[in-house]
Amino acid sequence: MEAGIERGGTVLALGGGVVGDLAGFAAAVYLRGVHWVALPTSLLAMVDASLGGKTGCDLPQGKNLVGAFHPPSLALADLQTLETLPEVELRNGMAEALKHGLLGDAELFWRCAQGLPRLPSELEAVARQAMAVKVRVIQNDPYEKGERASLNLGHTLGHALEQASDFQMRHGEAVGVGILAAARLAEQMGIAQGGLAEEIAAALKRLGLPTQPPPGLERARVLQAMRQDKKRLAGKLRVVLPTRIGAARWGVEIDDPAR
Repeated sequence: MEAGIERGGTVLALGGGVVGDLAGFAAAVYLRGVHWVALPTSLLAMVDASLGGKTGCDLPQGKNLVGAFHPPSLALADLQTLETLPEVELRNGMAEALKHGLLGDAELFWRCAQGLPRLPSELEAVARQAMAVKVRVIQNDPYEKGERASLNLGHTLGHALEQASDFQMRHGEAVGVGILAAARLAEQMGIAQGGLAEEIAAALKRLGLPTQPPPGLERARVLQAMRQDKKRLAGKLRVVLPTRIGAARWGVEIDDPAR
């Protein structure tokens, strides 16, 4: 308002995923919608948050409970910005890249499973492949009526872990633990091939990511956060379960774990 932006104006979101989500949401609701451009500067934002047009913010009760579908007019990722990124944040982004490989690109999964890329060319290859997986999914299902739900792999538990830890767990760390838990559940249900969880755990370890929640995390807080999950329907959680490296099943209903 102070800048005098009109409906023909454009909002530039320069930063990580939080900046993109908030700026995109503001652009979605200001004057009933103005253009915005995503300029992600973290690996996590490049391969995930800047793509697809999901914008929003958290409430005390849970993550991303307020938001809108408002795709950016342009998403421009300059990998040179990653040269100033702390290694811990590169690892954070690699968790989402690994997830994309698990969902739809086995080659990408194994590339990520080797550990943190040490050369700029390797990092660029990871970013390009991970972005390609998400772009392909959202083009097929832009408003999450079906296949796009697969991108939530690891996020039902992951978001709950973030919230229950008072966001001491980074998003990628929590999602990695969530992915591993989903793989173990898929094996128990006979949906996934045996040994899948073990392969995922080994990949997370090579990336320097945790394979279990931090000690002392209150189970009750995790379960309460899961009750607020947006994908609940008729008292049941709908989760994404990996079936093998490169494929997953979405919309799998499980009973409320708090019951």
